[in-house]
Amino acid sequence: MNITRNKITGMHRVSVTAIAVAISMAASSGCEAQAMDPSQASDASGGLPDIVVTAEKRKTNIQQTPLAITAVSSEDLRTKNVESLLDIGALAPNVLAGSQSTGGTQSGGFFVRGIGQDRSGITFDQGVGVYVDDVFVSRSDSSFLSLLDVDRIEILRGPQGTLFGKNTIGGAIRYISRQPSSRLGGYVDVTAGNFNRLGIKASINVPLSDTFFVKATFGIIKEDGYVSHIMGDRKDGNQDIRMGRLQFRALLSDRLTVDLTADYMVSENNGRAYTVFYIDPNSSYPRAYLAKTGQPFDSRYQSTSPYNRYGGDDQHYRDANFSVSGVINLEVGDHFNLKSITAYSAANITNISSWDGGLPKLFDTGLYRTTNQFSEELQLTGKLWDDRLDFATGLYYLTESPYDNAYNYAATDVEYPAPRLTTQGQTVNSYAAFGQFTLKATEKLSLTAGIRYSRDNKSANSTRTDAGAKPVTGYFGSGKGSWDNFSPRLAIQYQWSPTFMTYASVTKGFRSGGINILTSPISRTSPGLVARCPDAFNYSCQTYEPEVVWNYEGGLRADLFDHHVRFNLTGFYMKYSNQQLTARDDTVNLVYIQNVGKAHRGGVELETIIKPFDGLTLNGNLGYLDAKYDNVGSATGVNTNSLVLRSPKWNYNIGATYDAPVGSGSVLGNISYSYRSSQSTASSDTNSLVVPAYGLLNARLEYRAPNKKWSIAVLATNLTNKLYYIGGVDFGIKEHIIGLSQWDVGRPREVAANVRFNF
Repeated sequence: MNITRNKITGMHRVSVTAIAVAISMAASSGCEAQAMDPSQASDASGGLPDIVVTAEKRKTNIQQTPLAITAVSSEDLRTKNVESLLDIGALAPNVLAGSQSTGGTQSGGFFVRGIGQDRSGITFDQGVGVYVDDVFVSRSDSSFLSLLDVDRIEILRGPQGTLFGKNTIGGAIRYISRQPSSRLGGYVDVTAGNFNRLGIKASINVPLSDTFFVKATFGIIKEDGYVSHIMGDRKDGNQDIRMGRLQFRALLSDRLTVDLTADYMVSENNGRAYTVFYIDPNSSYPRAYLAKTGQPFDSRYQSTSPYNRYGGDDQHYRDANFSVSGVINLEVGDHFNLKSITAYSAANITNISSWDGGLPKLFDTGLYRTTNQFSEELQLTGKLWDDRLDFATGLYYLTESPYDNAYNYAATDVEYPAPRLTTQGQTVNSYAAFGQFTLKATEKLSLTAGIRYSRDNKSANSTRTDAGAKPVTGYFGSGKGSWDNFSPRLAIQYQWSPTFMTYASVTKGFRSGGINILTSPISRTSPGLVARCPDAFNYSCQTYEPEVVWNYEGGLRADLFDHHVRFNLTGFYMKYSNQQLTARDDTVNLVYIQNVGKAHRGGVELETIIKPFDGLTLNGNLGYLDAKYDNVGSATGVNTNSLVLRSPKWNYNIGATYDAPVGSGSVLGNISYSYRSSQSTASSDTNSLVVPAYGLLNARLEYRAPNKKWSIAVLATNLTNKLYYIGGVDFGIKEHIIGLSQWDVGRPREVAANVRFNF
């Protein structure tokens, strides 16, 4: 339903004045993502330190890197209360991070410049890639989202392919963990707060010899839910996470290093924190169901508060992930480096959900998913021509085999298509060769050219056993497809002075096609699909096309006033062809992917940081995004007036950190505010799920003992207890469907204390 229909008051409207204030604050403050890393020496003037990133497969100063990139150190993540990748939307412009609409509270859905994927189906590729220590995580519901002993996060905006093993069309999130070292030490970190919150993280690093080091890290996070069931004592939105990492590093020679890592994470919760905001009392399916028991379908099932719901069957989400990786680094001569990254991961997911808003056994679903992934990446990097040419090349292979066993239980004595049991699987084999070359043409002018070749082979199958008074018969299907693509990148960079750089680039992004294994077999009964799939087993119907984007980008990077002000500005325009869009056919309760003809994204990103004097740092970033469909072609359920999914026009983040000496220790205070304008959380021609604008205030106050041997802090997130929504599902548009719509409510105010011991 449109937000005006749910009668929720207090919506925040953005005025021209508010936007002007936000711009002026961002222009005089600083980029949160570019916070100081204490391991880096400050400028001799007492100004901002250089930040070194490795996004180009070599160490570069972020201010001299021709990319839209944000780097966040572990110290800055801690200062800003960032404990999960789901929180990184507050660190960079035009970046959204949240749970996917079909996953649990730890199922990541990432959007960069309005490009991403909001569902976790096994045939849906992600638009924004997550890389854990340079290993691509193919399934977002298998991501290691909670941060554990992280060294830094790098957020890259725009298509990535000429430097990465697996390409992504929207952007990349690099999770870089701390590696074992020759120093004996570690830490214990404990957090406790309201909602019975308890978090414990601990790590120990042990040098077994001068050349062999081992490190063990573990963590637990427990927290109660915040949406109560009126007809029971259950609460949704809780967390129960256990995670660990074991690392080995061997220095086999002065030139050869081997790193071995094993990770695990188990995340459990009671499901998403949905609250019912709209009831359609005329919906035939629930009325027929409740009539059997003499009950009316009325407003009793509508939530009386955003933090409660009538009831519902027990929900449960469990995600168990395990991965191992081996990285071999070999220096070849004085100018080349050879690197091998080998990785295997496995995930087991259970997702039992109730979508009926409290009606017992009206519409429950269960999913049991297994995923296995193996990848190998071989990189060769180096310098040529008296170090005037930097290059990075690579070969990549990935194979993945996700498998679903799901049930879709609905009441069997009413007219509703109710497939009881579904099994579906997919096999993916992905191959790539890539390279990027940067020539220092003069002392100030650099030219970059890159190319990537990708080929994806996919095969999938599905079988269903149906039940209900209105069964769907003949429900089975399979399909296969292969897609390949050449994706170039060109960039020109001019270093006007050591502290001022401009660049311009054009990059092609590509997301391969896929298989709608759930569509063709039922096209005989689906009016929405018959028009495009007259043959139930039409090959072209079962596959959807690749999408392509051309990203035109320009920017400037400046350190001003003796390194006390950092000012970064980026502008971009993206032309989209065959955009892949999630669609739903309500006549048969079906979700599938379709291609939209043409679309565009255009915007501006500002990141600034200012250090007026020692101890005080002001930071902020501002994003503007104009996203529209230009021509939808033959796509259904969407038109040129539809809002583009997860594309708020305005977003900004501002903050201040003050670090003052107190005796032989220090006190650190941080306050930050993050704002998003209204955004659509579903792709449809009705614009039925538009989340109102909202802003969140976070704070932290911390005392650090001499030499940082220990610290104690109090912290708060959503300090003003702002009511906000992060997503939703709408089953109320079509009269014959469930007849209710639900919001996914964001977490209320949380206050906690933290103690940390370093040794």
